[in-house]
Amino acid sequence: MSTAVATPKVDKKQQVDQDEELEKRFKVIAHDDDVTTMEFVVRIMVQVFKKPVIFAEAIMWQVHNEGRSVVDVLPKATAERRVRRATAQARLEGFPFRFTLEPAE
Repeated sequence: MSTAVATPKVDKKQQVDQDEELEKRFKVIAHDDDVTTMEFVVRIMVQVFKKPVIFAEAIMWQVHNEGRSVVDVLPKATAERRVRRATAQARLEGFPFRFTLEPAE
């Protein structure tokens, strides 16, 4: 027995606009300070930003040596959620470690 299924009509332009809005990506940038420990930065990169240890260490050294580093490029909602989580953890442990977001090119 077969049944006919109606296919809903979707305005293609509206669908594309919504998809592009959802997919706008932002750079997560970590900034150096004189208080936050290197160990903490590596741990946050691994736990919150899901980086392998070797990449976490490279990010930490770039932050330390250059003052900042792009941690990741993510959809805006994901970037904001991870920054909130990492910032909250930093404050809980008494560190002023901070992040900024910039639109990806």
